[in-house]
This record gives sequence, structure tokens and C-alpha cells, in this order.
Amino acid sequence: MQGKLVRLERPADQDYELMAQWFGPDSAAAVMAATEGDVVTAEDFRKLDHTGGLRQFAVRDGEDRTVGAVHYKAQGPVGGYVLGGAIGDPELWRRGFGAEAFDLLIDHLFHARNAHRVTFTTALYNKNVMRLVTGVGFTLEGILREYFYLDGRHHDGAVWGLLRHEYYAAVEELKRTDPTFVLPDTIPEADKAEARRLLAEYITSPNGKTSAGLLLASVAAADGAGASVAAADAAGASVAVADAAGQPAEPSAQP
Repeated sequence: MQGKLVRLERPADQDYELMAQWFGPDSAAAVMAATEGDVVTAEDFRKLDHTGGLRQFAVRDGEDRTVGAVHYKAQGPVGGYVLGGAIGDPELWRRGFGAEAFDLLIDHLFHARNAHRVTFTTALYNKNVMRLVTGVGFTLEGILREYFYLDGRHHDGAVWGLLRHEYYAAVEELKRTDPTFVLPDTIPEADKAEARRLLAEYITSPNGKTSAGLLLASVAAADGAGASVAAADAAGASVAVADAAGQPAEPSAQP
């Protein structure tokens, strides 16, 4: 998944090592991402990823450096997902890396995985995420009172959600206001149209075979065979009647 500032890729082994540093206890990224802050190892992240507990992506910048990580996991009914992640180095915050990384992840979930809703929870002490989420179309769905603990006291959390129709409405608005915006498709529309044209040509060609066509052909063949048998039976009956009457039978019209 490629953006203007960053791209998302499946993690390599060294990326799991970085995740363990970024999201471990007392790390700045863990505090701002409002993670549990537990002691975690690279192997913990690798197992979560490989078993499907989390689907993780490394965030790489234009210099091919891994600068952060984002993830999603399924939640609730089919089509529901929870997002998470952060840019690891505080020196790289507020450069647009995190915003674009989450944009790419959201595009992937709605446009490639048929998501119905995505949600995430943020601590109300995180002003950077508050600036981000209030400007991209998410709806505030609830306040979690005294949900996070930091600096000797509890802080409220905010739950944000985005539904499928809201996402595509935002996409259409972007298309209208930004001529350079293109929602990335895995396969270009022109290629999809060409594939449909090739299929239509095959179906209508003399050599085109479809299950419906084969069924019709088999029914027609069975009907033809039945007609031949009936004609033969009729001819035989005519001969038998003629023999019984001592008269020659009328010649059959069938060969």
C-alpha cells in the first residue's frame, strides 16, 4: 500500500524488534497510542501476527526506513475492525506519517476487505490524534470515563467509528475537491472492463462453452434421440400391421 509519504508492508523480522521497543513499557509511542504498556517481545508480536490475533503492517518512509507500525483486528459481527498503531520516534511525529499510514489502512479495510465499520479508541490526552480524527470524518461514538492511567491519574478515552457509507461519501467528496486524488484499486478499471469484454466474446463465439450451453445441447441431443426411437418404433409398427393384413407397408419417411 503506497502513499505519498509512506507505504505499508508486511513486517520483516527486524520490524518486530522495533515494535517491541516502541510499544513496550514507558515508551513514548506506547503512551501516546494508549497501549497496555506490558512487557512484550519481538516474538510476541510475531506470534500475534502469524496467528491472526493482529494483522500488522510496517510503516516505511521514502528512505525505506521503518518509522512505525499500524494494525487491525476483527471485532464484532463480520466486517467490523479495530485499528491501532503509532509512529515510533517522537522526532517523526506531526510530519504526516501517522495520518497517511492510517488513511492507507482504512482504504485497505473498506476497499479491499469489504469492511462495514472501523473503530479505534484514543486517550483524551493525545492532542495529535485528536487533531487527526476530528478532521477525517469519524464519528465520536462514546466516552470511556477514566479509562486510561497516566502521570498519577486516570484519563478519559474516546471511541471513534466510521461506517462504510460514510467512508465512500468522504471518498466522493475528495474526488470532487481534489483532482489528484485517486482511490487505489488492486486492478485498474480498464483491465476489469477488458476482462469482461473477453468473456462476452467467448460466450457469443461458436466455440464458446458454458455450463448452460452444454446443458441445452445435452437436452437437445436427448430429444433428438427420443424422436429417432419413436420414429423407428412407428415404422416397425407399420410393418407389423401391413404383414398382418397381407399388404405392403408404406415406406417410412425416416432414413
